[in-house]
Amino acid sequence: MTVSNTFNNSSKLLLLLVAAFPLTGLAAASLDFVIGDVQAVSAAGGTRSLGKGGRIVAGDTVRVGDGRAQLRFDDGAMVSLQPNTDFRIDDYQFSGQQDGKERGFFSLLRGGLRTLTGLVGKVNKGNYKVTTSVATIGIRGTEYTLTYLDSETVVIATGEGAIEVCNGSGCTVLVSGDSAVVEGPKAAPKRVDFRPQLRPAQPGEQLLPQFSSSEFRNQDGSLLLNGNQLTSGAGYALAWAHGVNGGLAPNASTVFGSSSQLIVASNSNGTFYGQTLGESASADGVIGWGRWATGTSVVVPPASGGGPLANFHYVVGRETALSQLSALSGITATYQLIGYTTPTASTGSSTGPVTGTLTASFGAATMNVSMALQVPYSNVNYAINASTGTVPVSSTFTWASGSTGAGFFSGPNASHAGASYNNYVGGNNISGTAAFKR
Repeated sequence: MTVSNTFNNSSKLLLLLVAAFPLTGLAAASLDFVIGDVQAVSAAGGTRSLGKGGRIVAGDTVRVGDGRAQLRFDDGAMVSLQPNTDFRIDDYQFSGQQDGKERGFFSLLRGGLRTLTGLVGKVNKGNYKVTTSVATIGIRGTEYTLTYLDSETVVIATGEGAIEVCNGSGCTVLVSGDSAVVEGPKAAPKRVDFRPQLRPAQPGEQLLPQFSSSEFRNQDGSLLLNGNQLTSGAGYALAWAHGVNGGLAPNASTVFGSSSQLIVASNSNGTFYGQTLGESASADGVIGWGRWATGTSVVVPPASGGGPLANFHYVVGRETALSQLSALSGITATYQLIGYTTPTASTGSSTGPVTGTLTASFGAATMNVSMALQVPYSNVNYAINASTGTVPVSSTFTWASGSTGAGFFSGPNASHAGASYNNYVGGNNISGTAAFKR
């Protein structure tokens, strides 16, 4: 069942319930801040725009487009919603005191959230839950993060306290510092070593749920965004190199840590999970690169492969829109190297800095991309060249000659590019990734 189908079917059910038990009088929360396109969809299907200070009630779905929102519930709970998120208030009651009648039942239909829970559920734990397509989250007084990787996979990380994750496999408790991935409504949570990080509270500052260290606040409480950080979400391309292989994962959903390090990347073909980070960096809030010393992969269908990863190189960025690439017709752009992962091979690693460029020639409906790198290895400077040949205009590409690997354009008007390579030179198979800017 897809998230969208879940939303449609649940909305129909709520409409019937509202006819018998009107919810419009039950206030639930106000908006601490709103950035970008944020709307409320009522149980009856009506929509209204939300701004700072706006109120939502039981039955509303808060729909965040290309923006962010933070909700402050009447019991003191806070919920921070990341871009492309639908969060529904199924049932909420709080009279201003803990009288045993308080409750908060919610559904995360897509996207992701971070929350600090309030008074609801502190006395009666059964009076609080967040439902997803694959599991239900209960609390024991906590802060946690919950994010969809796809319609049937969520990743959960507990910050403080404990949560209980329940589905067809039973219930699992995740205490402070625990993280897990749930890959279906009957799959037991799989514990993982990584977790998204919260920015520590500054002196005199109230800790607010946030998705990365790029988010901080003015004195008036308004949110600032640091453009140098990558944000978790959909629409990313991932070029990678590992062992003797290199490839591309387009249209991927990602989870990043507080320093823009990639933690998870997932698309319809499978999922990469980072476990031990070897190195990472990012630039301009547009592109990031790094190497997992260890990780795992799960492919679709599972019988076709997957397994442990060692020295998994990646470069990742949001794909440039095809319309913006088409507008570059007649332009030949030279991209300068701005970052790279330390190349590795079976016998060791690079002994010096990588240098080089990437060139893209855009036509009316075609493009030709080539990369030329100088990679020092074992005191020898090896030339690594790769080319797509003339191919249709696309935000992503694979090398047709010279190297196994792939690449993509990222940022407004293809301001950046990323590429992976895997070459057999000097008796060794050398792997790495590179990030470029024009």
